[in-house]
Amino acid sequence: MKIPKIVKKIFFFGATGGIATLIDLLFFNLFFIISSMFVLSRILGILISMIFNFTSNRNITFNARKGKVPNQAIKFLILYGISMGANVLTGKFILSLLEESLFSANIAAISGLAVSIPISFFGLMFWVFKE
Repeated sequence: MKIPKIVKKIFFFGATGGIATLIDLLFFNLFFIISSMFVLSRILGILISMIFNFTSNRNITFNARKGKVPNQAIKFLILYGISMGANVLTGKFILSLLEESLFSANIAAISGLAVSIPISFFGLMFWVFKE
C-alpha cells in the first residue's frame, strides 16, 4: 500500500517540527532564565530553531532542493515573520492571563506554537516549497 504524499509530508513536518520545537524551547528557557524577558527570549528561541527548520523542511519534508535557496529563504523568512508574530502575540496574551513564572511562560510559549504550526505547514507547502 502506497502512502500518500501529504501523509509523508505531515509526518516529516511533525518530526522536523518536534525537533525544532525542542531547540526553540531549550533556547527560550535558557534566555528566559538569564534575562526574564519573555518576548526577547521567544524571538531568540524561534530564530535559532528556524535555521534547523528551514534546512530540514527544504531537504527532507518538501524535498525542494531543486528550488533556488535565496528565493526559498526570502519566502521562508516572510512566512516565519508572520508565524512568529502570531506565536509571540498569542504567547504574550496567554501570559497576561497567568501569573508570571517559568511554568506560565512555557504554557504561553506552547500556546503560541499551537497557533503558529498550522500557519507554517500550509505556508511552506503552498508557497515556500511549492512543487
